Parts: sequence; structure tokens; C-alpha cells
Amino acid sequence: MQNKNLAVGYFENESFKDVCAPYLGRISEVFFGWPGILNCRSVGGESCVPSARMVEELRWCRSNGLRLDALFNCNCYGEHAMDDIMRDEVLNALDAMRACGLLPDVVTTTSPFVAQIIRDAQLKIRLRASVNMRIHGSIGFEACAELFDEYYVSRERQRDFTYMERMRQWALQNGKRLGMQVNSGCIRQCPYQTFHDNLHGHHRQRQMEAGRKIGFELFCCRKRLLDDHAYEDILKGTWVRPEDTCFWEPYVSFLKLSTRRVPFPEKIIRAYAERHFDGNLLELLDPMLAHGVDDCVIANDRFPSNWAQSGIGGACANDCTHCGRCRMVLEQVLENCYS
Repeated sequence: MQNKNLAVGYFENESFKDVCAPYLGRISEVFFGWPGILNCRSVGGESCVPSARMVEELRWCRSNGLRLDALFNCNCYGEHAMDDIMRDEVLNALDAMRACGLLPDVVTTTSPFVAQIIRDAQLKIRLRASVNMRIHGSIGFEACAELFDEYYVSRERQRDFTYMERMRQWALQNGKRLGMQVNSGCIRQCPYQTFHDNLHGHHRQRQMEAGRKIGFELFCCRKRLLDDHAYEDILKGTWVRPEDTCFWEPYVSFLKLSTRRVPFPEKIIRAYAERHFDGNLLELLDPMLAHGVDDCVIANDRFPSNWAQSGIGGACANDCTHCGRCRMVLEQVLENCYS
């Protein structure tokens, strides 16, 4: 029996209903940004009003039993991060969602202030600590346990099954739910991620153009890939292949798919829903395509059958000693690249 555990990001570059309808047996929830609210993939420009299409498609999700997860997960809310203006913005946004019949089942946030606002309002909304909070273990979970009902496990540590079992036990003992993001294209321990996340919520395109004027490239993290061809960094990432998600399902309740800002969201959803993909692994990852490694193909069907269980690129990648095991796998899966 297929588990109904995929969390899909709402997108408008393809028909959301048409893409998701065949996989309703696998999708459990939809996460979305509300126009006018800063989050890591803000929508709607300056408008605070959702498009008619967005409202209609999210209503379709609810009518088909999918949970709705509203995002307040920007890394920086600037000078209003903790004031009455922010409080009013949050509550007004939730009121607008309610008026559309879309009061969310879950709110995912990076802000403890936002979480407290919603908790104090006594709304029947579960609160989820965003993956962008980077809570790496049970000490962090415990420190905010009164605020949050659900958590994302640490991307950096999620390939370590020993860690996953410890977090599962903690969640069971404390009545919490856990999830994980399975298709992040960021390099592990990316030193530029906070910088990138802040730009996502603050007119990224305008700032990118300003940066180029002084010769600064937003995606500093791709330098090793483009200049040094350090493609082992891709294998040491935090993603999980569609074929291997079954090994993580005992530990988490939901698997987050990053699909909001990708060229072909249907390809990602189909691959993870069917637990199978024969193409270029990079096409499933976000933001790997933005890194511009266009000449690189990682053949997903060439990975060794024990890739997930072997530990190669697992916990050891947090403090890599360059032992050569990732390089051996890379030689097996790499196509059309300089190496």
C-alpha cells in the first residue's frame, strides 16, 4: 500500500489540479505562500490578494482531503519582526484565508513571534517549525516544544539513520510530528544559505541585478561546481532519491517536495509519487537547476542498489575526510561532465 505522505508546494506555472490529481493517493498536504506575506518564496508581488486561480485550486485541495499549510517562513521580517504591525499582518492574512474558506490546518514558520501570535489567538492550527530554522536535534526541539507541534528534521543530519531513529523516539515520547525535505539541491552545510533565504523574501531579482553590477554572483556556492568540477559535493547533499524514500518513511510523517519555483513540478511529483525516476537527478532538485551546471547529468538509475543503506554520502559527509567512496559512485553515475 502506498503511503499518503507527500507535502507539495503550490505552483502556478502548470495546472496544479491537473498535475496533482493522479497522485491524490500519495499527497497529504499542500504548502503555500499567501500574497503580501514574506516567505522564502514570496508570491503575488506587492499584492495582498490571491489570484482567483490560487483560491480555486487550494479549495480543490481541501475538497480532496489535503491539509493546507500556510508559510510564514521568511528568515528576516526586518524592523517589524516583533511588533504590532507584524501581529496585525499575520492575523489579517489568516482572516483573509478564512474568508476564502482556506484557513490553514498548519502554519509553518521560522518566527517564534508568529508562532506565539497564532498560539495566543487559540486558532485550531498546528504550528510547524520551518526547515529554515535549522534545528539539528532534540535539545533544539525541546527548547521550543511549547510553541511547535511539528518539526522538520535537520537536512544536514537526515541521511543518518541513527539520528533519525533518535528523533523519531523523541517525537513519539513528546507527542510531536516530524517531516523532512527530500529534494533540496543546496549543498550540505551551505555557508550562503541564510544569505540566499533572506534575499528570497526581499526582492531577490532587483538585488541580483545590483550585485552583478559590481561583479558579485548570488550563487557563490556553485563556484566549486563550475570552476573546480567538485561534483562530489552534489552526492554529499541532503536529497533522497525517489526510490529510497521508503527507508525514511518509518521515521517521519511527511516528505516535503520543493516544487514552488521549479520549471517542471510535474516531473518531481510524479517521480516521488511513483518512487521511480530514470532521468537526470538534478532535474528533481531545487535549487540545483539555478546553479547553472547545465552540462552535468547525474544518472539516477545508475546509483548502486544499496546507496541509501551504505552510508556513502551519509553522516560522514558532515565532516568529509575525502575517503574516495563518493568519488567511486560519482564515476558510476556522472554523464556529460568534465571531471
